[in-house]
Amino acid sequence: MELERRGVATVTVCSHLFQRLGDVERRSLGMPELPMAIAPHPIGGVAPETASAKADDLFDNIVAALTRSQTVS
Repeated sequence: MELERRGVATVTVCSHLFQRLGDVERRSLGMPELPMAIAPHPIGGVAPETASAKADDLFDNIVAALTRSQTVS
């Protein structure tokens, strides 16, 4: 949150089981627009190939979120 307040784009990556908590936290901290990239649960404790596939699936969303402030100006 502090990085976003300082103008540094960030993305929260979490599994779908934590999406609701992330939504609550964003709203409660007054930053409901903060981007989240949601992966199928679990993220950790999986085979490297599975983790890599999940990262690949999130890649475009993460890049778009991280470059959003650059395209708005």
